[in-house]
Amino acid sequence: MTISVSAAADAPEPGFAAPLDLAAPDIGRTIVRLALPAVIGLSINALHHAANAVFVGMIGAHAMAAVSVVLPLAMVIGAIGEGLGVGAAAMIGRLLGSGAAGRASVTASTILTLAVPVGLAITLVVMSVRQPLLATFGANPDTWLMADSYVGVMAFGATLTLLQIIADFIAIAEGNTRFSMWTLLGGFALNIALDPVLIFTLELGVSGAALATILSQLAVLAAYAFYFLARAGRVHVTLHLVRPRSSILRPVIVLGLPTTLASIATAAAFAMVYYQAGSFGGDTAIAGLGIALRMLALGSLPLIGFALGAQTVLSFAYGAGNRARVLAATRFALAAASGFALLYGCIVVVLARPIACLFSANPAVQDVAVTAIVAVHAAFPLAGVRLVVLVLLQAIGQVREAALVSLAPQGYLLIPLLVVLPPWFGFGGILAALAVAAALASVLAVALLIPVVRRLGASQFGPESVGGEKAT
Repeated sequence: MTISVSAAADAPEPGFAAPLDLAAPDIGRTIVRLALPAVIGLSINALHHAANAVFVGMIGAHAMAAVSVVLPLAMVIGAIGEGLGVGAAAMIGRLLGSGAAGRASVTASTILTLAVPVGLAITLVVMSVRQPLLATFGANPDTWLMADSYVGVMAFGATLTLLQIIADFIAIAEGNTRFSMWTLLGGFALNIALDPVLIFTLELGVSGAALATILSQLAVLAAYAFYFLARAGRVHVTLHLVRPRSSILRPVIVLGLPTTLASIATAAAFAMVYYQAGSFGGDTAIAGLGIALRMLALGSLPLIGFALGAQTVLSFAYGAGNRARVLAATRFALAAASGFALLYGCIVVVLARPIACLFSANPAVQDVAVTAIVAVHAAFPLAGVRLVVLVLLQAIGQVREAALVSLAPQGYLLIPLLVVLPPWFGFGGILAALAVAAALASVLAVALLIPVVRRLGASQFGPESVGGEKAT
């Protein structure tokens, strides 16, 4: 069934909520205009988590450890939303590039609606097995009650988390990273305002931090409801366009599956990391490592935001069959992402001690955090290449190769190293495993990029010749 969409969906009136022209001739400028709001938005998201950690750290080391051990569960919930969002964004971009705005609207409406039953199912599962989960994540008697209360509030917000993530990806896919940025900025400001009130004034502790996040998500979703109802973008999101069919769901799930699996593998690896850290150094090691991994996220999220902006251009160009534009966008994205990754990695390593002091006043936690920050950022300068290669593979539909790249740094490369190194080298083995896996994953990404670039440059290139499937 063909869904028709008015011309206004393809060329909305310029304004605050209007998407950018994805076919603009200046590729570098287009990527920057798309990526900058995404970078700012995801940086704000990272600052949001960092600020939450600062407030929680004021409660004490046990509170920081309690929130840290729950992090893998939050990552699993986010993984499902990111997988659906990445798959939807890739398909929406390719459909818009091929001129099929109606099919893009159907895809967006269907995937966003799917978030509701999936989120409710997550809530039921988590609430049913949360105590075994906490035991698996390494919660101990000192952190158990705080971790349990934090999980309870987080579980009830699963549906909101999925809806927000997917709505962000839809806006980004149609070229409106600015709206995504402003909603994240508003959510961050509200969350930071609520944190001290709920955590300290109302004496809700770590549960207050989780509740502040849920309330800020409600505000962001209200903004997206207005955005979609006003039909401000290229695609329309309405209930009457929902089509829960395999022809719509399957390509989205297949394209997003590498991202979901990678995030779940990351959650499993982090659970393993925190469990091992606790066995070697107790709550002090868990809290110190948690600080380092939050700083890693603070640098990774802007890179992901930039990659998402690049993916929007890559998917649109691939859907239009424009090989020169795909190659030019890839070259620009690789250079820009690598430059940022190198700069951030060097700055964080140099400022490791002041950063650790910002998160904790405990000297023992600070010492662990400094060592961990330096170690986990050793390979960060290579992260930009890996992320750009990943979004390129997703944009052109090379699902298997994308899965190899996304599952490498926290999956099949990291977990074996976590099994082998810590028994020999203790806490240092955990840090070495994280650094070595990240470096090897980037080398793998480069190896996969070379043949893709060669095929993209071939004269017989068409929408179906690289990814093995037609873009539309």
